[in-house]
Amino acid sequence: MRPVCCLLLCTLLSACNSDPSTGTGGADSTTTTETIQCDPPSPGSKVPFVDVTDEWNLTFEHHATTEFCDITDTVGGPGVCAFDADGDGDVDLYFLDREGFPNKLYRNDGQTFTDVTEGSGAGLTDDSHACLAFDYDGDGDLDLFVGNSGPDKLLKNTGGVFEDVTEELGLIETGYTTTATAADIDVDGDLDLFVGHLVTPETCPAGFCSPTPKACEAETNMLWVNTGGMFINESDARGITHQEPTLASLFFDFDSDGDVDLFVGNDIGSKNPDRLYKNDGTGHFKDAAQGLGLELYGTDTMGIDVGDADGDGKVDIVMTDFELQPTRLITCKDPVLPCDMVGINQESTQTVKWGIALADFDHDTDLDIFHTGGHVNVPVDHAGDLHQLHWNDEEGFFTYHVPSEGEALAERHLGRGAAFADLDGDLDLDIVIANADRPAQILLNQAAGGHALLVQLDSLSAGARVTVQSGGTSRTEHALVGGSYAGSSDPRVHFGLGNTCAVDVLVQWPGGAEKQIKGVSTGQSLLVVRD
Repeated sequence: MRPVCCLLLCTLLSACNSDPSTGTGGADSTTTTETIQCDPPSPGSKVPFVDVTDEWNLTFEHHATTEFCDITDTVGGPGVCAFDADGDGDVDLYFLDREGFPNKLYRNDGQTFTDVTEGSGAGLTDDSHACLAFDYDGDGDLDLFVGNSGPDKLLKNTGGVFEDVTEELGLIETGYTTTATAADIDVDGDLDLFVGHLVTPETCPAGFCSPTPKACEAETNMLWVNTGGMFINESDARGITHQEPTLASLFFDFDSDGDVDLFVGNDIGSKNPDRLYKNDGTGHFKDAAQGLGLELYGTDTMGIDVGDADGDGKVDIVMTDFELQPTRLITCKDPVLPCDMVGINQESTQTVKWGIALADFDHDTDLDIFHTGGHVNVPVDHAGDLHQLHWNDEEGFFTYHVPSEGEALAERHLGRGAAFADLDGDLDLDIVIANADRPAQILLNQAAGGHALLVQLDSLSAGARVTVQSGGTSRTEHALVGGSYAGSSDPRVHFGLGNTCAVDVLVQWPGGAEKQIKGVSTGQSLLVVRD
C-alpha cells in the first residue's frame, strides 16, 4: 500500500502558541476544527533496505571463536542496544562480544559512527551476550545492563561515560544470561528488572563453549525489584519460580488493565513451555499461559515483539523459532480466553530466526515483520541464512518480500540480535544487526512511503500505551524496554501513518495516569511529559 493524497479534517489545539512537542494542552484543551493540508508522502522504494555499514563507518565485528571456543556459533548472543548514550538526541549503538574482546560503544555523528569505547567505561571484556538500556536510577539518561556468562554488570550512565555499580546495588547475577527486560511492576516510580538465563554454566561439560539446554541444567530466572538505590531478588516472593532455559522476555500490558505483565519465551518448548505472567496490580505475578493456550506453542522461542498486527485494537505477540518452524503470531481477542496462533507463512520456516520486530516499515499504517536469520554450530565457511522481511496485507496476513539479486536482504549472514531505531532522523525505522562471528550491519530504510510520528516519553515510562486517533480510527502501541533478541531498541514509540497529516495522541501510563494531546502534526518526534 502506498498513500498518494494528504488532505485531512483534523482537530487542532486552538492556542497556536501551545507546543504539542512538550505535551502542553492536555486532555481538556479547547479545540477547533480546521482543514489541514500537508505535502503528499513520497513513494517508498521497491528495495526496502540498503546496507550502509561501510559507508557509515561501523566497524564492529563479533568474535565467536576465542581461546576457549573454536566454533563459529554462540547460542546466547551477540545482542545489540540502540539508545541515546550521550544525551545529544540521536541513537548510538552498543555491541557485545566474547571473552577477551571488548564490547564496543559507537557514537552517532550523523550518517557516520565513531568508536568511542576507549575511556567510556563500556568496553567490558567479559563473555557478553545480552544488553538492556534502561534508566535504573530515574535521572533521565539510559544506563546499561550487560548480561554475561558469569557475573552480569550494571553500568551507570553519567553523560555518556559509564561506571560499574553492580556490587553496590546488590545486583549479583552469575548465570548464562540471554535476555533482560525492565518496567515499573509495582508502580512505585522506578524500573524493576527481569533477567533470563539459558543454563547454569557450572553444570555444562568441561570445555564447553556453546552451551545448550540439552547438555546443561537450566538456571532460575531472576526478578530484581528496584528499591530506589538497591536491587532485591524477589523472584520467588513475586511468583517467578520456574527454572527453564530462557531466550526471550518482555514486559508489556497484555490485558490493558493498567499494569505490566511478563512474557517469557523458552528454548526446547516441548519440555519448557513459554510463560505469560499476569500482574495482579501490586507487582506479584501468576502464570496464565495454560489458560490462554500459550503453554503449547513454545517450540524454540528465541525472539519476541508485540503490537497490533491485525488492527483489532488488541495486543498481539510475534515470536521467532528454529528452522522448519514458522515465525509465530499469537492473537488474543479476550484476556481470559484461549489465544489463536498461526505461522505467518511458509517462507519463515526456511531459516533459524532470532531478533524480530513487529513494526510499520513502509508507513502504510499496518505492522510488518522483520527477523534476522542465522544457523547454529556451523563451519567457518558456512554461507549463513537470510534475514527476512514480511509485509502485512492490512489484516494480519503476511507476504514474504522476495529480494532481488543484489539487495541487502539477498545476502546470507549468521544473524542474532537486532535493534530497530531511527538512525538518520527521517522518522522511519532502520535496522541494526549483530551477526555471530561476522561484521555487524546497518540496514537503512528505503521503504517508508507515508507520514510518521515518533512519540518520546520519559525514561521511566516502560509499559505505557500510546494511542493515535484520526478520522474515527485508532492504533495503540506499547512503550517497551527490551524485546527482539538479546538487546533493546530505540525507546520512542513509532507510528507509520500513511497519508494522515495530524492525529490526536493519548498516553496511558501504568497506574492510571493519562494525557491527551490533540491535533499533533505528523512528521515529528513528539515529546510527551507526564504532569
